[in-house]
Amino acid sequence: MENKENSKVKIIVLAVIIVLIVLLFARYITDKNFRELIDIKFLGKQVSEDNLDFIEMNSEDNPTCFAFDNHIGVIAKNKLTIYNNKGEEENSLSINISNPIIDINDKFAVIAEKDGDKFYVVNSTSLLFQNKIDGKIDKISINKNGYISIIASDSTYSSIIIVYDNDNNELFKKFLSSTYVMCSYISNTNNYIAIGEVDYSGTVIKSHVNIIDIKTVKTTYEFNSPENEILTNISYGNNDVAVCSFSNSIYKVEPNTSSKICDITDENSFVNVDMNNTLAIVERESSGLFSYEYRLKLKPVNSSSENIYILNNGLPKTTKGEGNFIALNYGSEVYIVNHNGSLKKHYVSTQQIKDLIMGNHICGIVYKDKIEIISL
Repeated sequence: MENKENSKVKIIVLAVIIVLIVLLFARYITDKNFRELIDIKFLGKQVSEDNLDFIEMNSEDNPTCFAFDNHIGVIAKNKLTIYNNKGEEENSLSINISNPIIDINDKFAVIAEKDGDKFYVVNSTSLLFQNKIDGKIDKISINKNGYISIIASDSTYSSIIIVYDNDNNELFKKFLSSTYVMCSYISNTNNYIAIGEVDYSGTVIKSHVNIIDIKTVKTTYEFNSPENEILTNISYGNNDVAVCSFSNSIYKVEPNTSSKICDITDENSFVNVDMNNTLAIVERESSGLFSYEYRLKLKPVNSSSENIYILNNGLPKTTKGEGNFIALNYGSEVYIVNHNGSLKKHYVSTQQIKDLIMGNHICGIVYKDKIEIISL
């Protein structure tokens, strides 16, 4: 009899605990103030200036810094220094670059001379290879396997697309004379390249995205945007779906089809397509006469579901997305949010932040003389 009574008590206590957990979780999801209290006070998601590992920089050297994978690179005086997430130097590479343009993807980084002919490919902490082209480099991109797309020009053609594999083999060149190439990106399967062009020659602006099979160098699909839509960016996730951002809409373009993901309206302050398979949109909505609330909508590319993170501090100054995270810069605060809408880190500073740099697993808070490091 006593054992039965003890069992009933245990079941009741367990049921009460489960109900409390469910109620707390529900409040955590729906109550922004309660969620922030739990995140900061109990889950240790708040970090502050001067309490992190950091990298010192000499501002007189005019350094250029970037993050990739779990590393931070600093370019100064024709030298690339690579640091780990503790701020420790791991390697130093000689690169002859004075005006760098950089693209990163996972463990790869490509660095080129803007309007020059040289480029360098870095894999983690090592120089994979370097090369030079005939012509002037305008833009450059790299996929997660180290395949490179270069947009260049010369005296004959306004745009030349050059594609390299990760063994420094030139796969093909494509010459364009009548349109302006905004961007190009190779899918992470290495099967396709998406080339985004804008035609300003007529009375109506036209944007095109051509999907080209890299093996056959033939167009498999051409997407023509609505009139007067200007292409702004292309990004590939972990498949062959190119996410294409235009001035008023976002489409996904596949090797044989296309479809609209969403419209961009006056209520969208930021639209970021740089996260893996996720759109990050900062939206505003009216909360009264002449007052607004802001929220971060995280929308998977291949799903109708959405995750929402309420922005208590209003509109951020800038956003930076990479991998599964997006960072929102408020000037002296940074919120780093996961693709599922949960807060990863909240950084607080006593001074104005100069810039943010993001890799898949690292965020750098850039000041004039240092970079503070947040591991993700």
